[in-house]
Amino acid sequence: MDTEQQQKYAEYQMLNNQLRQLAQEIQNIDHQAKELEMLIEGVEEVGKSAKGTEVLASIGGGLYVKTKLENNNEFLINSGARVISTKTKEEAKTLLEEQLAELKKVIANMQAELQNGIQRIVMLESDLRKKAKK
Repeated sequence: MDTEQQQKYAEYQMLNNQLRQLAQEIQNIDHQAKELEMLIEGVEEVGKSAKGTEVLASIGGGLYVKTKLENNNEFLINSGARVISTKTKEEAKTLLEEQLAELKKVIANMQAELQNGIQRIVMLESDLRKKAKK
């Protein structure tokens, strides 16, 4: 194997590993997007529920507590750094939709990057096969 082939093979291996990692990242971000979609649906459902309706409230780690809904148009949102702000149903929904739109942009960019990488791998494979036949 000559130096050019060695370089192409090294590039092929490196690119292959990067694309696997990128595909995993896309899958993780897609999972986050699905969670945001479920949150948006949850906000809608709470907004439709009557005051006094018994609901399950998540306290984290898969634990829930039964409680009664006192206000169906007020949501508390963790803004980070232990800061919690109050949002109306529409404000909360808008915030979540903006986050979802951002995630979808990131996913689209990453998918385009993945496609470009796949095209490069196909070219490298073709070149390596041609050289191997000689």
